[in-house]
Amino acid sequence: MPKRGKKAKPPASTGAWKPRVFFWLLVAGFVALSAAELLNALRRPSLLRIPGLPGSPPLVVYHKGRPEHRVAWLFFEPGGEEGAPVCFQQIDCSSRDEDTGEVRWSFTGDLLYATRRRGETIDAGSHPLWAYDFGRKVLHAVKKEAEILGLPVKVSTEREIVELINRGGGKGPLAMVWYDFGKTGDYLPAWKATRWEQQLPR
Repeated sequence: MPKRGKKAKPPASTGAWKPRVFFWLLVAGFVALSAAELLNALRRPSLLRIPGLPGSPPLVVYHKGRPEHRVAWLFFEPGGEEGAPVCFQQIDCSSRDEDTGEVRWSFTGDLLYATRRRGETIDAGSHPLWAYDFGRKVLHAVKKEAEILGLPVKVSTEREIVELINRGGGKGPLAMVWYDFGKTGDYLPAWKATRWEQQLPR
């Protein structure tokens, strides 16, 4: 009987498929990054750093949104640029906010506080809306302001906030004024904006 021929071995894999897979992975990664950057550009994020007083942390203002809906998120970095930033306040930078006037440091730099833009009387413009205590990491706000913040806040009276400011040495240097709210700082690409987005209140 004739011997059966040996079955031919399948050709060894040459790995010719690897470059194609690698190429499509690169394409998919490029598309994902491009989409993320496009969405980021629509948010128009920018960063503004305002120096603090000696011994106090710098104020970091993270802006995002179109001019008619622009919002400023206020941060400080207790662990420096290597640690997670702390978001403690938001300010409506659109024309809807007619209350916020000035944002100031207390004289010692332990507090950042905001006063009213206008009031029923001449001196009412200096009445406080909110104050943030950096040492205790507590945001104090009058009831009306606290109701619209959507942030952890201790509801306080104007008198209580004034007493808090006075314990911090009283009125200090100006940090921001209402007509500067929403001004664009340095644009942040998506990979940099992620650090700040992750710390926004949900």
